[in-house]
Amino acid sequence: MLPTTLHDVTAIITFHREALLAHKSLLSLQRCRMAANSAGISLEVVATLDRADEETTRIVHSHLANGCVDRVLHLDCGDLGLSRNQAVLASSGARILICDGDDYLSADFLIRCHQRAEALPGSAILHPELIVTFEAETGLWWQTGSDAVDFDPACMLTVNPWNACSFARREIYLELPYAKARPGESGFGFEDWHWNCETYARGHAHVIAERTVHYVRKKRSGSLNNAHASQNALIPPTRLFDLQ
Repeated sequence: MLPTTLHDVTAIITFHREALLAHKSLLSLQRCRMAANSAGISLEVVATLDRADEETTRIVHSHLANGCVDRVLHLDCGDLGLSRNQAVLASSGARILICDGDDYLSADFLIRCHQRAEALPGSAILHPELIVTFEAETGLWWQTGSDAVDFDPACMLTVNPWNACSFARREIYLELPYAKARPGESGFGFEDWHWNCETYARGHAHVIAERTVHYVRKKRSGSLNNAHASQNALIPPTRLFDLQ
């Protein structure tokens, strides 16, 4: 039995060693909350501190004190996907927004995602339309949904068509949690790519929330995706490519 939902949306934001960027990301999320509240959409913010450093922990707790964050989870997962799973279990929103502690969102991001989700079947998963990268790499690109005429799911064998920022009903994250991605132990990585494959295979359309922007930090060093790539990690086995 699922817990009673108390909010329209829970934003899950993960932190590790973001330091000052954590402050900026939480201000971005607070701006989204203010806009969402004005549209009658209630937001809960759950922050995870998974083996976080002292400065990041201090900054996140300062935002807990000022009301920008509703709950902080201190975790020892050492894994991004597993920390997200713990936050989903602790959430009380009917829908979940997944974001990272060093990224930013356009001001009306939650409003547009919620309104688009209300107009779609309950099983749809939403992603930002425009990705803007900063720091080590400056660029932008548009994401395309699985409902696009030219979308070929076979592409997911070699590329991840959607980034880790997602918005969907809470039940989807409970039924299909993120896989552990520790390539140094198992050889498997890219938890968000695997999750996209698994959810698509289960019949969940991945749809674009129009006129939304996700500002993504490309780290000069310490990037999880780069670490997984350098270790020649593979995504865990997925039913999307199950031949049986």
